[in-house]
Amino acid sequence: MNCVCRLVLVVLSLWPDRVVAPGPPAGSPRVSSDPRADLDSAVLLTRSLLADTRQLAAQMRDKFPADGDHSLDSLPTLAMSAGTLGSLQLPGVLTRLRVDLMSYLRHVQWLRRAGGPSLKTLEPELGALQARLERLLRRLQLLMSRLALPQAAPDQPVIPLGPPASAWGSIRAAHAILGGLHLTLDWAVRGLLLLKTRL
Repeated sequence: MNCVCRLVLVVLSLWPDRVVAPGPPAGSPRVSSDPRADLDSAVLLTRSLLADTRQLAAQMRDKFPADGDHSLDSLPTLAMSAGTLGSLQLPGVLTRLRVDLMSYLRHVQWLRRAGGPSLKTLEPELGALQARLERLLRRLQLLMSRLALPQAAPDQPVIPLGPPASAWGSIRAAHAILGGLHLTLDWAVRGLLLLKTRL
């Protein structure tokens, strides 16, 4: 009996491809997930980043009170308003949101580099904000790939950001960046939730 078993094993070993079914090739892509699930993830990340931005903006106001509106010419203009929510289309919203968030990421990186001693106390919070921005941008890029949307480039060439003129200038810039990011994320959450119902 043992001799018969050995003989069978030897014969089977001569044709391994006919005995063992080949598995999936290495590195084969996974099946795409539901775009609605990807959109849900993007909404959650956007809400989380909105909460972080609101908290950091409040810390800025406590540490460096500054009355009035603050602005930077290099920041993107707010893309949407409450009156335009009804006419939103998913490709346009995702493309514009990604471009705007890339600009805000660049500005946060600039703050961390050139903000000066005044903003060093907020370095951990700014670093965490940058990491969450990068994570949201990766999620948006994945969602756009799943929906076969083009990865649009910014409308205008990127202009290098120079150092703030003074310590007060860096503080005003931080107020402007956080305020603009807060508004952008707020409309983004509203817009993405509305567009989810149309998928």
